[in-house]
Amino acid sequence: MYSEEQYELFAKSMEERHPRMLSGKYGGFAVGPGWWSMIETLFAVIQSHIDQSKGECPQVVVEQIKEKFGGLRFYYQGGDDFIHGAVWLAESLSAKVCEECGAPGKRTSEGWVKTLCDFHLAEREALRSEEMRKNGFEE
Repeated sequence: MYSEEQYELFAKSMEERHPRMLSGKYGGFAVGPGWWSMIETLFAVIQSHIDQSKGECPQVVVEQIKEKFGGLRFYYQGGDDFIHGAVWLAESLSAKVCEECGAPGKRTSEGWVKTLCDFHLAEREALRSEEMRKNGFEE
């Protein structure tokens, strides 16, 4: 798990490096740190493409970045087919990358659907078992 301070540093860094993409009310980065480098790369690819298009590609403005059903969701305005493909690729890859640490992962099937590596899946299951015992439910 990551600290609020780590999240704030990541968000501030992204806002400083990509002010045009984050000029709207995007609501922060509602994903774990395992996907942060993927998001950084996606932002760099998008902005580089826009800058090289010399005005042909509309500026991307991010509306929302979140996890849903174990995958990255990246909602935005602007862009072109190339950017649509880059976003699709990142969203598709996220289903194979642990949201907590960035290691290879797989989608969970119990409870809240997440994409986790074996370590973080075991950690999640242990915490859930402990919570159930605390609340009087034996497995």
